[in-house]
Amino acid sequence: MARMTAPRVLLASGIVALGFAALVPGGLAPQVQAPSTDGQAVKKITVPADAGWVDTGIDVGPGEDLVFRAAGEVSLQRGNPDAGCGPGGLESITVDQPIPDENLGALIGRVAQLVSARTDEDTGAEIGDEIFVLFFIGPERTVTVPVKGRLYLGLNENALKDNAGEFTVLVSRPPA
Repeated sequence: MARMTAPRVLLASGIVALGFAALVPGGLAPQVQAPSTDGQAVKKITVPADAGWVDTGIDVGPGEDLVFRAAGEVSLQRGNPDAGCGPGGLESITVDQPIPDENLGALIGRVAQLVSARTDEDTGAEIGDEIFVLFFIGPERTVTVPVKGRLYLGLNENALKDNAGEFTVLVSRPPA
């Protein structure tokens, strides 16, 4: 049974975010189901451990089911033999990770919808204001997408510079 976690509203520089760690009845959080075995392949995506959010190039809509199957191994600290993990992550939780109630380094997803774009007056950099939903994937999971947006994949960790390795993820849609 999925853990119940209340939604969190996160505010960061130029970003408005709705964060969800697990199933929230009646809310926008992704619904987690058993993976389909006969889904139609959409894309194979490589998620380097030190890359941050990887744009899958897949646009999704609310209510759409996506099946994720992931393999590979990453190190959350180069040279530390105890810091290696698969897509399920390490059974460790830190105070500073995108989904605080899930394993550190686990494969996670993000559906982001751009609300507006603006230019920073000081740096000239373009800043995108977006709403996004985070969800746990792990090694294998079917997720019902809660909102319209672009799908991104990443690790449940914020300290990425010392990471190594990669996950390979197959994203598919179950047959209608």
